[in-house]
Amino acid sequence: MNRLDIIATIRGVPDLISDICAGLTDEQMRRRTQDGEWSLLELACHLRDSAIEEGLRARRMVEEDNPVLDPYDQEMRAAAWEYQGDDPKKVMTSLRAYWTGYAYQLDRFSETEWDRPGVHPETGPVTVGGRAELEVEHVQTHVAQMQSARAALASA
Repeated sequence: MNRLDIIATIRGVPDLISDICAGLTDEQMRRRTQDGEWSLLELACHLRDSAIEEGLRARRMVEEDNPVLDPYDQEMRAAAWEYQGDDPKKVMTSLRAYWTGYAYQLDRFSETEWDRPGVHPETGPVTVGGRAELEVEHVQTHVAQMQSARAALASA
């Protein structure tokens, strides 16, 4: 995937998530359609936080020399930050802000900055652009989950 496609995909995440969640009640956003799976609200919170983390990681790789990037436990964060109790409207607003900000940040980086390195303790050497491409794949996985959850809500 080339840089322009990566940034365009990242820029489009808020609209994609908004379209999936459009017209749902707060209760529907919180409903877990399968045991062990996150609700649409929890997935939206997770994606919001993922954009926050990736924005910070990108900034660190540009500003520091080959930094070790901080991993985080998504399950622990979901529980500690009480994703299920979050306000869906605020989540959607913040999701839009952070994904748009992340896309803007990536768009403004020079080619040299796009190739700046870092080290992720779980995956090894990475670059700003490589992390952004992984984030696109991450989003695609969760969008598929969200589409399945939405379909399950519609058939319930």
